[in-house]
Amino acid sequence: NDMNEPGIFDGPDHSMPLDAQHRGGGGLPAGQHRQYHNVYGMLMVEASKEGIQAANPDKRPFVLSRANFIGGHRHAAMWTGDNVANWDHLYYATPMTLNMGLSGQPFAGADLGGFVDDGSAALFARWMGVGVFMPFCRAHADNQGINKEPWSFGPSVEAICKTALERRYRLMPYLYTLFREASETGLPVIRPVFFADPTDLSLRAEDIAFTIGADLLVVPNVSQNPGQATAPALPGGIWRTISLVGEDSATDINQPDLRVRGGAVVPIGPVMQYTGQFPTDPLTLVVSLDTSGSAQGMLYEDAGEGFDHRIGQYRLAQYSATQSGNNVTIEVAVLDGQMQSPARQINIEIVTDTGVVTGTGTDADTGVIAVIPLL
Repeated sequence: NDMNEPGIFDGPDHSMPLDAQHRGGGGLPAGQHRQYHNVYGMLMVEASKEGIQAANPDKRPFVLSRANFIGGHRHAAMWTGDNVANWDHLYYATPMTLNMGLSGQPFAGADLGGFVDDGSAALFARWMGVGVFMPFCRAHADNQGINKEPWSFGPSVEAICKTALERRYRLMPYLYTLFREASETGLPVIRPVFFADPTDLSLRAEDIAFTIGADLLVVPNVSQNPGQATAPALPGGIWRTISLVGEDSATDINQPDLRVRGGAVVPIGPVMQYTGQFPTDPLTLVVSLDTSGSAQGMLYEDAGEGFDHRIGQYRLAQYSATQSGNNVTIEVAVLDGQMQSPARQINIEIVTDTGVVTGTGTDADTGVIAVIPLL
């Protein structure tokens, strides 16, 4: 749903006259546009969602909107509108998306690469690197400028975009869990860094670095002149850098520094070409122990389509890690849901200050799934 602010280019303030009449209906009263302007976009997406669901009652509707209102997150995702392919708008994209999350719209994001104007290959590469961590992730452009597919800028930019997109696909189990959390609690999917430590007032103004959920910290560089960029304000505590896709992603300026919190277990999947390509098998648990040698994390799973999750067909599992001596014990406990636990391999990556220790186990409903020696 576009232009649903509503946008009318030759109208007053580029919208409807405030005294334009709305007939009402469906429980809504008739009234002037001044009464309906702010909720116009939300009412449109609600109607769109209901229409899609009526036509396909066994499928989950997806609606994307340029305008919305408090409560509209129940009906549609949202993008931030017609941005411009320049470095200022790359900078603006993160605080805008963070503020949307704080305003009750967790499924939001900006057009990656910039909608208007051409921009440059360097800008597109940098924007894709950070954009893949936004809740709504879409490269998009108008039809007046150059092509902006990842391959349009040559092999080097295409390779950068491939790495970025593969990082996002590996995070799908974690992101899906966060979207479920957002639906249950209202917590945004990506969060300002002050969420990690509300007592640290120095974090309140930081709007470039952000966290994905509580357990991943994203530190991008969105400056055209990286050497002149101001260092971001970051939360204290243990945050260990991980790559997800190849060692080069940890040193490429186009790929943000991705860090996992000490005390977290983050579920990730294999690289896919699309989300339904195959089941999440094997599942990988990225483990980062805290100072006491423990870590925990959640994984939510359901069919990915339909509405059987509303009648209990889902699995909410907690994975925990505990260090005792030289060994780290990985356990699982299914906390809720009636979906059968999959018989799949679990790959374990214990991220330490000096490297990564790996091991394997087998998923279950409850109990120990692996014991990994650290040395």
